[in-house]
Amino acid sequence: MKLNKKSLLVACVLAAMSTSAFAASTTTSTSSTTVTNHDTPTSTSTRVTREQHSASTSTTNISTTEKVSTKSSGTTVSVGVGKLADYVAVPIIGATQKLAPEAFKSLQANIDEATESNSGLIKLGQLAKVKQNGKWGLVGTNGQVLLEPQYKELDPSYAEDGTYFVKSKKILEHIKVDGTVLSSGKDALDEQVKQIINHHDETVNKNQNSSNHKETYASDSYTAVSVKGKWGFTDASGNTVIAPQFKEVYTKFSEDRAFVKDDAKGKTVAIDGTGKTVFEAPSNDIDAYDDGLAEFRRHISKFNLGGLLSMAVGITLSNHGGIYYGDAWNPVYDGVKRGYINRDGKIVIDSKNDAVWPITAYGTLVKNQGLIGFVNREGNYIIQPGNYDLGEFSDINGLLVLINKDNKKAGVFDVDTGKQVIPFTYDSIRFVSLTNMVVVSGDTKQLIDMTTGNVILTTSKDMGINKFSGPYTWVHKTSSDYKLIDDSGKVLFSDNTITSAMPVKHGFAPVKSQGKWGIVNLRGEWIVQPQYEDIEIL
Repeated sequence: MKLNKKSLLVACVLAAMSTSAFAASTTTSTSSTTVTNHDTPTSTSTRVTREQHSASTSTTNISTTEKVSTKSSGTTVSVGVGKLADYVAVPIIGATQKLAPEAFKSLQANIDEATESNSGLIKLGQLAKVKQNGKWGLVGTNGQVLLEPQYKELDPSYAEDGTYFVKSKKILEHIKVDGTVLSSGKDALDEQVKQIINHHDETVNKNQNSSNHKETYASDSYTAVSVKGKWGFTDASGNTVIAPQFKEVYTKFSEDRAFVKDDAKGKTVAIDGTGKTVFEAPSNDIDAYDDGLAEFRRHISKFNLGGLLSMAVGITLSNHGGIYYGDAWNPVYDGVKRGYINRDGKIVIDSKNDAVWPITAYGTLVKNQGLIGFVNREGNYIIQPGNYDLGEFSDINGLLVLINKDNKKAGVFDVDTGKQVIPFTYDSIRFVSLTNMVVVSGDTKQLIDMTTGNVILTTSKDMGINKFSGPYTWVHKTSSDYKLIDDSGKVLFSDNTITSAMPVKHGFAPVKSQGKWGIVNLRGEWIVQPQYEDIEIL
């Protein structure tokens, strides 16, 4: 089984919170669409200049912008509250939501903390993997080399005990940070596998503990077994609870349902914990139940026009929690379309639509006859079908960016209520954290706090604003003029020689200068001089 730590983290967070969204009401519209404007971080630096600026944010929306910054390379970055185009930002994480704005900020902080993996290594003074001449080594928080670059592979132990699994040639070794070999070959591999399994089990246990509000069934622990070519199920003690009688088992038991191939008629059916057939399934390409719904897939010989236009390349989750980015939220498999059924076998969302996107806690997008709408988990339209293109979707917040094809402007909908919380005003809208978004109108780009509606930062359209890592993000002009700011818009430092920068982690960030990577702290001080081919903060 392929383990995805990010997905497990997000699942844990989602299970711990309410699935309802929040909505502050504004105007509603019949059509919308959103273009995703990805600002890619690029930067380099040999010299870091720290800028001392105070940044205060007013709580009152006004029609002019207070500038509390300096001009660098002809580009002004200003901090404060302001009016953009004809629309003054208002809170879209508001009092009507089941989670207060403070709760979302707290949730964002918890997600950021949880994604700060290997924090134990930082406490041990171990900072980052560094690559030189194609080989990996290790540097400490004091910038000193702990392990000279000499390994083809170098991965920290899941135990966070300061040991590493490395490959210098073809042999796997488990070593201390000083290079002392603890084990090698099969012994090292066994230890690594053991740690991976333990880490996975700990993560699953945390997920289950946070999901204790869900109804559980004894059958959820059943295991499929084969006896003389027939399949049945045993309980956790190994006792037979459903006698071997099925040709195939398609899914495990989940929510007292499993999908099997009936031996009598050769049909794909759902059975309950007693082995009784509950209903015939629409497909044998089907998943186990998750929160009352099971995904099934219908194979098609070719894409129709709607499916072809909706084709995409996968699902990407932000490490800031459940943000789907534009067309990366995949509506259709390669030659396969998805649908969803409930525990009674009723088709809630039909696979015969042009495209059905992956289900979320709120529901999903459906495209049919060229129009896109959003349906809830009962299959009812929350956002009526319209002439929309898609932007980003924040699964935790329940906020969806749509683009109105008529005027090419972006707006935001609350998928829990169907209300449009930002009208079709902006050229583009991006979510850069659970509580912050970036909007573009004309030649102006602004960073907005969604919990207050306040404009945190105003700059020109050609300046990139990266996604937040904790309370920090980079603002830059293509591959130059880099500034590190916090979530109040305060400029922590700037450097016009940086050409690429990675997210901040543990208070450090890899940055590229003069073609080489180094590490700076939050004050812009070099911890590791730029000299490496690649750097990964632990």
